[in-house]
Amino acid sequence: MTTTDKASEFPLLSNFLKDLYHCSDCGYCVDAIWEERDIDHICATLESHSPGLSYSGQGYIKTARAWLEGEDLPLASVSEHAFTCTSCGNCERICPIGMRPMEINRALRGELIARDLVPDSAVAIQKNVLEQQNPAGAPRAERYHWAQNIDTAEQAELVYLPGCASAYARPQEAQAAMRLLQAAGVPVKILGDSDSCCGAPLRELGFSDDAARQSEQLGAALTKQNFNLLVTSGCECARALSGEEKHISFAGWLESALADGRLQVTARSHTPKVSCIESCQATLGDTPNDNQTLYDILGRLGITVNGGEPTSRFAMCCGAGGGAPAMHPQSSAEMARARLREAIAKGQPEAIVSADPRCVAHLDAARGAGDPPVYGLAEFVDTHFHLGTEGN
Repeated sequence: MTTTDKASEFPLLSNFLKDLYHCSDCGYCVDAIWEERDIDHICATLESHSPGLSYSGQGYIKTARAWLEGEDLPLASVSEHAFTCTSCGNCERICPIGMRPMEINRALRGELIARDLVPDSAVAIQKNVLEQQNPAGAPRAERYHWAQNIDTAEQAELVYLPGCASAYARPQEAQAAMRLLQAAGVPVKILGDSDSCCGAPLRELGFSDDAARQSEQLGAALTKQNFNLLVTSGCECARALSGEEKHISFAGWLESALADGRLQVTARSHTPKVSCIESCQATLGDTPNDNQTLYDILGRLGITVNGGEPTSRFAMCCGAGGGAPAMHPQSSAEMARARLREAIAKGQPEAIVSADPRCVAHLDAARGAGDPPVYGLAEFVDTHFHLGTEGN
């Protein structure tokens, strides 16, 4: 049986035949170190979970090719390796010939899902999203507890979607985002009980059909609203909603509002030195780069960032993505601590800021005694600046 014939048994992997047979085995996605380009390794899984090649982008390509060719693989082990990836995309960013190992691994996960070869922890995340509309399984009824003391408009041209991370793990980011939106004189409405997960956590894990249904469910709720602008906090949510022409990330909205004077802020008595930790999700796909937007906003506000040095675009994942905190909590926590150590060493900051609430919640949970506080973008501005004419 030829590889082409075999491909019919693997409908997801067969979409990547060119990649599977064109990888040059250069090893960039395994252990790249290139000081001139500020590259000091690539894969957080290899650094903080296991150094085995089969956990790398190259390893996923080799595994997918072997399975496609009919090799007798230990599929339980394949599943463990495939579902350890954090889906950060660094392996794709660094590939010199444009291979797509992260997407290949997602297809590998999909093939494993079709054969019921999925870790229990991944199935639990799937169940949580489908039943409670968030990956942690917190009660759906509590999705908007953060907004209980915030006035919202019944009729407004702007809809704010906090996303699962802001709604549950980092509610202070959602609250701060609302305060900034309202300080700009914007009437804001929320979806309340009709809000749901956009499907991004399921898409990361390879549950593509469920993710598509989640996206359709949220889209149906939005079509019932009369609005001109949709603002979201989560970077993974921004990717999921990138096809919505009225959508903008909160970082994108804030940059625009500060630039055209809709939102005016003045520094409080002390503005801290900051290190930024970039979100991997912010540089995947065709969405605007909220990492760069974060730098632009802080620069506009006169904040010294990272001791004056930019963060490498190949900085390793903090471990928040791909279901890693639920499936491999110890390794995921070490990934976060590694990023914190790097950020602290780079600029000796008084605060750490990220544009992605999911990263913020994960990093904050990993902080040690004496580490600087971690903020979302809205939290940081709300904490260290007067809004509008407040304080003048």
